[in-house]
Amino acid sequence: MNRFAGKTALITGGASGIGLAVATRFADEGAAVAIVDIDTDALEQAAKQLVGNGASVHTAAGDVSDVADVEAAIASTTETLGPIDILVNNAGVFVLKPYVDHTDGDWRRILDINLDGTHNFLSRVLPGMIERGNGAVINISSVAALHYTVPHAAYAASKAAVIALTRDIGFEVAHHGVRVNCVAPGLIAVEKTVARLEHGTLEASTDFRPMGWGRPEDIAGVVSFLASDDARFVVGVTIPVSGGTDLLVSMAADDYRALMKA
Repeated sequence: MNRFAGKTALITGGASGIGLAVATRFADEGAAVAIVDIDTDALEQAAKQLVGNGASVHTAAGDVSDVADVEAAIASTTETLGPIDILVNNAGVFVLKPYVDHTDGDWRRILDINLDGTHNFLSRVLPGMIERGNGAVINISSVAALHYTVPHAAYAASKAAVIALTRDIGFEVAHHGVRVNCVAPGLIAVEKTVARLEHGTLEASTDFRPMGWGRPEDIAGVVSFLASDDARFVVGVTIPVSGGTDLLVSMAADDYRALMKA
């Protein structure tokens, strides 16, 4: 299926995990993909993987919180692949600790990446989409924005802000033919998440079933849908993709931890 043939998709945090799965999905469906990431080694490896699968790929190394890096990434993508038709704001960081243990540096860095990074790309890509009368933006939030999960209040606050930003901007630009929506992942088995949540190795944690861990590809499928014409009437919404884990009172509750070990 080549429903994104002739389109260019830019994915932040695209060198690994959810971002790479999203880039792979778009490439598999015919899009040219630009991946932006601060990790230059991972970026190189991701590009080799995508090119090896026949994708048209552009890479841009940079920090999404740095305006100069953002503008350079957008400019080089446009010059190399053409106008950006699809933007996926995926880059994100978190610190796992109680709120009272957060430093000012923790708070600022999380908001800089997760919220300001999303704004930096949105504010610079949307005008071109509006001018062309077409485009799709998918922001990546988290079920932590909707429910208490684990102790990472700054992360949860940043992701809640992304949902509000999605809603308001989605409403403002819909009449220009541009759709802005959001995906809120639950527990997705990527190396950094598994390690920080202390659930052992990635292999030991990947119990792929409802109420367990999800795959990065589970998120990529919903992102692909939201970017496609199949979602032409979907505007400003946030879709949780969590296998039902967000239906519990708390993902940190004893019954959840017992379920994860079952």
